[in-house]
Amino acid sequence: MAECLNSKQEVDIVKCGICLSGFTKPILLDCFHIFCTPCVVKLTEGKETLICPLCRAVQVLPDKGVDGLTLYPYVHEESQADTNVMILCQMCENDTIAVSNCIDCKSKMCVECSAYHLKHKLFKTHKTEIIEIESIDIIPPETNIFKSETCEIHKIEFSLYCESCNRAICKECVIQNHKFHKVVPMIFQIHRRRDHLRSAISALKSKIVGIEQEREMSKFTENNHYKLCRQWKEEIRTHTKRSKETVCKIMDLLADENLAKIDEMQKHDIKSLNNFQDELETKKLSLQCLLRSTDDIVNRSCGGELLNEYAFLYQTLSNAVKEDNQIKVFAPQFCFGNQLDHKYIENCFGFVKRGEHPNVIGAVESHIYSLPIIYDVTELKKIHSYDITNMLGLFGVCEDTAWITHGNPCMFTGYIQLRSANGSSLGCQIPSDNAAQILQATQKEILVKSSEHIKKITVGTTTRTVEIVRMSEFQSATCSVLNDNHIVAYSVEGKCFYVVNINEDWPVNINETTLKNIPVEAKYSELITAKPLRIIQTVSKHIIILCGDKVITLDRNFMVCNIHENRDSSFRGICGDPYGNIFIVDYSRKIICLFNSYGEFLHDISVKEISSSPLDITRDAIGNIWLMSGNCVHIYSYL
Repeated sequence: MAECLNSKQEVDIVKCGICLSGFTKPILLDCFHIFCTPCVVKLTEGKETLICPLCRAVQVLPDKGVDGLTLYPYVHEESQADTNVMILCQMCENDTIAVSNCIDCKSKMCVECSAYHLKHKLFKTHKTEIIEIESIDIIPPETNIFKSETCEIHKIEFSLYCESCNRAICKECVIQNHKFHKVVPMIFQIHRRRDHLRSAISALKSKIVGIEQEREMSKFTENNHYKLCRQWKEEIRTHTKRSKETVCKIMDLLADENLAKIDEMQKHDIKSLNNFQDELETKKLSLQCLLRSTDDIVNRSCGGELLNEYAFLYQTLSNAVKEDNQIKVFAPQFCFGNQLDHKYIENCFGFVKRGEHPNVIGAVESHIYSLPIIYDVTELKKIHSYDITNMLGLFGVCEDTAWITHGNPCMFTGYIQLRSANGSSLGCQIPSDNAAQILQATQKEILVKSSEHIKKITVGTTTRTVEIVRMSEFQSATCSVLNDNHIVAYSVEGKCFYVVNINEDWPVNINETTLKNIPVEAKYSELITAKPLRIIQTVSKHIIILCGDKVITLDRNFMVCNIHENRDSSFRGICGDPYGNIFIVDYSRKIICLFNSYGEFLHDISVKEISSSPLDITRDAIGNIWLMSGNCVHIYSYL
């Protein structure tokens, strides 16, 4: 589907995202967002990094500051809407750009469909015409400040493309630096890359349309949400009123029932008391009569009669004295029920919570806008393998060669040797100088970390070692060299990053200008409990750290962007390629994990024919993957 955006939003594209005005000397950031130079200057005052206001991507400012950033060369002469129309092929589903139009079929066709159309018997008589796309963008030659189409080294026009290095080269480059690389004519790759980018642009335009639809949908959902909240508020008020009435009725009913019970108990008890009083009165009269009669017998009867009646009389008096008069009366008592506390009433009344099924706003099927990986790696083809003992690490360099560190893994003693992919030694062997880690290397120079030193070893007829920088914090830190000649090191003990500028004279004098100390947030430092095994910078200028079962990605402000964790994994070696692929070896699972340059996990790559778990990985200039597994080196190809 072809989309042409002629709305007000299209006009807003030619405005600065900060000042919302027309561009003034626009600057193109690494994230491909454009802003005015004055706006960027204000945004970076007193800072060494620039955070894009739109996507929050971090960019390190060059030595010249804002003046060293790239100026955007394609400036519109007028703030008009872009009238370029992306016309896609209507004959296939590949989303490729249409180049011709069949007048008889009234269909737009790409190059492949157009060729098939002309060959088919049914369509041979059809008339076709070339589609021409006009543009209103005016790009004066003097404003085009992109690098010229010539090699900076040989001053020859680019004509070839190196797949191993993913870059345009000239004919002289092939002879000197790309001799054994996979090289093809540049014209074919240009057309292919333009088609890929146009497909990405088409997907991006569709994404923008989709976002606008999602925005409208969110507005509709917002209105419904307001309506639903109002309905629930009214329902709660009604429920409250109804509950109050119900509670009052229940309370009144319970009060009446309890008052009636008290009246009933009172009536019963009063009657019992009255009966008891009557019984006492009768008993009193009975005892008074008994008292009178016995008193007369005792005082007036003759002796013989008294003796004859004594036993019975005495027994009668004794029983009358012992006879008890008692009644038990249980007074009414109100037993209070459960206390009407807040929780009890809440359970009776009810409460508000989130619904179990959310209202999904936005594109659920995100794969509609997804694009294929630039160079996806699904399998590795084995080229060579050979045995080497006491290996500590690998570092790929020019052509199909790599530096291999040998020695005692505990004492860091031994040597560094240059070997080719077929296993042969190339005659370059130098003392490792207690090197714990190779940071950067060419065929003639090696940067190593040795204890608290960063050194450069020059290989030649005589080996020469120069100290670049020395810091006691490097002793227990993991280091890496960034593309802008800065050394970054992470210390578990200090829970911070150290960034050292080595562009100055060597050895570097450590001061506030050359050293930056960047503490790590506590919640993230707790994730890095042991010394990281590797640190690497990706093509997107992110920093990836390997730490046990975690792959942690940070931006250039050393803020965590992504964390990939797998409890069953033990990540060891890491390397990248010019296409943005990141290869990480998983020691525990005996596989290679593929990540992109943003630290997002893509998929696993199974490694065949290895007997022990992989320990390290590197990539040479040709594009071969070197894998260290036990005492064996395996070389694979994927290009």
